[in-house]
Amino acid sequence: MESWIVIAMCGLYVCLEALVAFILNKFHLVKSEGIRKFIHIATSFLIFPVIYGIKEPALRYVGPLFFVFFNAIASYGGVGKVIGLSDEKRHIGLVIYPLSVLFLVFLFNKGYMSAESAASGVLIMGLGDGMAALIGTKWGKHKYKVFKLGEKSVEGTFSMFVASFLVVYIISPCRVLAALFVALFSSLVENISPSGVDNATVPILSSLLLEVLCRL
Repeated sequence: MESWIVIAMCGLYVCLEALVAFILNKFHLVKSEGIRKFIHIATSFLIFPVIYGIKEPALRYVGPLFFVFFNAIASYGGVGKVIGLSDEKRHIGLVIYPLSVLFLVFLFNKGYMSAESAASGVLIMGLGDGMAALIGTKWGKHKYKVFKLGEKSVEGTFSMFVASFLVVYIISPCRVLAALFVALFSSLVENISPSGVDNATVPILSSLLLEVLCRL
C-alpha cells in the first residue's frame, strides 16, 4: 500500500476520533478527563500504521508533526473546548506526547530502535496511562502521593502495570521477564513524573529500556 494512502487513512481515523469526542462532549456523555483519555488511547494506536505501513522514513514524521501543531492549536487556541478538552492545566501534556512519539520514530528511522520497542513505548503511554487514569478515577479507593506530586491510587497504578505488561508481551518478541520489568519500570516512572511530563518520560524511557533488554 502506498504511504500516502496510509497517511490519508490515518487522517480519516483522526477525523472519526474527533467526531466521537465531539459527540461525547456535546451530549455530556463523558467528562473532560474521560474524553482526554479516550483521545489519548485511540491516538496511540496510530503508531502501527506509522511504523509498519509507511515505507518512506521521512513520511513517518508527518503524523507526529501534525499532532504537535494540532494539539498546540487545539489546546492554546481554544479549539479543544469543542471536543471537551477544557482542562488548561493538562494542555502541556497534549503537546509533549506527540513530541515523544516523534523522537521514537526518529530513533526507529535511524536504526537505533526496533519497531516493536518504539510501538511498545507509545502503547504503554496510551493504554497504560489511559487505563490508570480511567480506572483510578472511577474505582481508585486506596490513594497515595509520591514526592508531593498528583494523587495516585493503587488500583490505577496496578492497571498501568497490567496494561504495560500486556502491551510488551503481545508486541515485543522479548522474554516474559523483560515484559514484567518494563511494566514495573513504566509504572514507577509514571508515578514520579510531574503531570504532563510523563507523556515524554514514560514512552521514551520504557522504549529505551525494552530495547536494551531485548538486545541482552
